[in-house]
Amino acid sequence: MSERRTQTIPRNIRRRRVETAASKKKKLAILSAFAAIAVMVMGLYASSTIGSTTIRDLGAVAAVIVGIMPIAAVNMKEVIRKNSIDKNLPIFLLALRSSIVSGHSILQGLTEVANRKLGALTPELKNLRANLSWGMPLEEAFENFVQRVGTRTSRRVMVLLNLAIEAGGNVADTIDIIQKHVSEMQNLENERKGNMRPYIITIYISFAVFLAIAAILVFQFFGEIERLQTTLTTNSNSQVPGLFGGLADVNIKHLKELMLHMSIAEAIFGGLIAGKIGEGSYVAGIKHVVILIVISVVVFAMIGAV
Repeated sequence: MSERRTQTIPRNIRRRRVETAASKKKKLAILSAFAAIAVMVMGLYASSTIGSTTIRDLGAVAAVIVGIMPIAAVNMKEVIRKNSIDKNLPIFLLALRSSIVSGHSILQGLTEVANRKLGALTPELKNLRANLSWGMPLEEAFENFVQRVGTRTSRRVMVLLNLAIEAGGNVADTIDIIQKHVSEMQNLENERKGNMRPYIITIYISFAVFLAIAAILVFQFFGEIERLQTTLTTNSNSQVPGLFGGLADVNIKHLKELMLHMSIAEAIFGGLIAGKIGEGSYVAGIKHVVILIVISVVVFAMIGAV
């Protein structure tokens, strides 16, 4: 009865923690959505009051940023935490192997390693130590650790570590093999990210080229059309046939707004693709989306297109 209760306590704690983390993300998403809607409504109200479509567009951009920034910040924080954990896993395995070689059991080794400073991995190791001290079976404690950490590398490490403990024999040598395997996998992942970095840079360069073309059009082509329209308006009594007569009806402001919309669309899709290429997740591309949108608005404001 007592043993069953000690095993149930950590399981309930684990379930509550998972539900709490999910509920926090859900609440944040709902609050972000309401904030984005509020900003959008204020932008539409200001636009209708002043009679400016530019304010409407800027309100829409601000609404998008307000809606995705909190999610991007939480995701970035989670990515940093997971990267810190994965980075310290080989150090954890080396420390665990050293402890076992010095004569400690696997449980004593885990208890000792939990006292080391291993970044974001340390709190998870302390939680693992607490679960083991409550009497939780080793396999279940490892599974709890994996669910809390949430990385594929940690799952691979704990599965191999559990198999090594169950198989018996020289556990220290097995842990050494696991450590080398994890280090090799991390080196390959770092190499992959390095190989993908030029593609991310290409996305930013192509976006910069688009903005440069937009600036040239605004300063050269659109500027000439506006001057021609001024001339045609001044000489409204004369007949101006052909192409030049048709240019009098071109809405330059509408064209500038259209180019701004195109740049924002390219920023959104380019940012998402950059996240997928660089980190394997579209959510990770939100930060690129925000950066590109801000650059787009700033550039269009500098060239007088906003």
